[in-house]
Parts: sequence; structure tokens; C-alpha cells
Amino acid sequence: MFTLSRPRLGLLALALASTKSLAVDVNSGDYIAFPSGTNLAAWYQQYGRAERYNADGAPDAKQDTGIRSNISILRLIHYVDIGGTTFAPQILLPFGHVYDARIGGQSLGSNSGMADPIIGATFWLINQPHAGVSGRFLGIIPLVYLPWGQYDRNEAINLGENRYKLDLQLGWIEPLWGKLAMEWYADAVIYGDNQQAGQQTLEQDKTYQLQANLRYDFNPSQRLALGYSASTGGKQYLDGNYNGTKTEVQQVRLEFQQMLTPRVQFSTQLTHDVKTEGGFQEEIGVNLRAVLLF
Repeated sequence: MFTLSRPRLGLLALALASTKSLAVDVNSGDYIAFPSGTNLAAWYQQYGRAERYNADGAPDAKQDTGIRSNISILRLIHYVDIGGTTFAPQILLPFGHVYDARIGGQSLGSNSGMADPIIGATFWLINQPHAGVSGRFLGIIPLVYLPWGQYDRNEAINLGENRYKLDLQLGWIEPLWGKLAMEWYADAVIYGDNQQAGQQTLEQDKTYQLQANLRYDFNPSQRLALGYSASTGGKQYLDGNYNGTKTEVQQVRLEFQQMLTPRVQFSTQLTHDVKTEGGFQEEIGVNLRAVLLF
């Protein structure tokens, strides 16, 4: 059976809040550029369940192990042309509940509240909306995580991370043939230090993530996407000592999107981690999103 001493469990728990917060995961079509003056409001509802934990270099913990999450995100975007280039400044406000966290029968507790807000702005190097299917696009967005979320150094589970983060994301949408299109996304995440991880300092190596979608547009109102994501890196250190936590995750995804009206879209995405090292392996994720254009 997988067991942890209480001191070891405490050190591990302090880092768990950030194990699933890698880059900003994408939905199909996220890098489609809308006309200048368009506003977009999106509501995300994300449910996750994991029943296995892997500490790097140790056997999996499966018995009486798991974590549940219910996270909401409000995202606001404004599209504007500056000097012939389309920009999209935006803000993301996440909040929610993480609960029933335990490893080998040892409870880590639960928590709820605001997570760290995120600000950024996408700009497009290629913006060809009529190049087939929905168009050809190449965009870049720097995203800054602000350490304003709920955080208590004495709690094992927190929604905030008490540190700055920078995620630089590149997105490319390329029409293939007929109604098929391919989407590629690449992220590099740089982490600041959390100097209040209990009585210690938490440091983390850079994380790199690749995401891809093979998308089929049935018509202008409906699309289906089969996706894959792979993350690597992100080893965490407490006062310079590696704690067995990192961000090695491989995930498969299936997403369906439907325009309910010309200005309202609803999407459902199912996710499953096929391999995880150094963290919780999510058995099933259900991500719902409603988008309003105005």
C-alpha cells in the first residue's frame, strides 16, 4: 500500500494547488479572430475527478485516494484593430471549490473561493478568415497570473498560488481539406516563487505544453473536435528539495460546439488523463462553456 509520513504528506500537500494549473487549456476555435469592436463574454464550468495519485519515483496511490473540483471561470474579451493588427485584451476570473482531497486515506481537506485572476492580450500574426473552413490564423498571447486568489499558508489545499506566473501561448489554425481543420497550441509557463509555502519557499521549473485539435465543421453552427494535450517539466522544490511533484500529463479530449443563436454558442468537452507522473491523474473531466458575442 502507498503511504506517506505526516511531514512528507504536509510538504506534498502544500504544492497540490498548482499541480493541475498548467497553461490555459484551449477550446476548439479559440484563435479565430473576430472583427474589431466585437466583445465576447464566456462562462466556463469545469468538473474534475481523480482517483489516483503518482508521486515521482514512487508507486501509484489508488486506495482511498482522490480529489474533486468544481471550477467556474468568467472570461471577458474585446477585439480591436491597431495599425492593421487585431488585438484581443482579456481577463479571466476563476473561482470554485476543491474538495474530498486525500492520499492513501490521509485527508488533505478542501477549500473554496477565488483563484488567481489572469490578464492578457492576443495579437494575430496571420488573420485570414476566408482561407477555408473558419480561416487560417496564427496568434500569440502572454497571460499573467496575479497572486490575488484565496491562499492560506497553513492550508493544504488552496485555489490561489501566492505567486506570479507567465504563460506564453502560441496558437495556429490551419484548414486541411473540405470541412477539416487542424489546430496546434504551444505553451511555456514561467513560475515565480511562493515564499509562504508553510514555513518554506516553493520553486518550480518551467512547464511546456503542446495541445492539438483535429476539427470537423458540420456546418457554420456545429463542430466536433478530437484533441490531445501533453505537458512536461514543472518540477517543484521546497527550500531546494524536490518534493516528487511535477506537471507530466498526457490527456485526450472530445469537444462538441453548437451555435444556439447567431450570438450564443454552447460547448461540451470531455477529458481523460491517459498518463500522469508527479500528480493526481484525472479520470474524467467535464468542461462546459457558454459564449455570448455582443
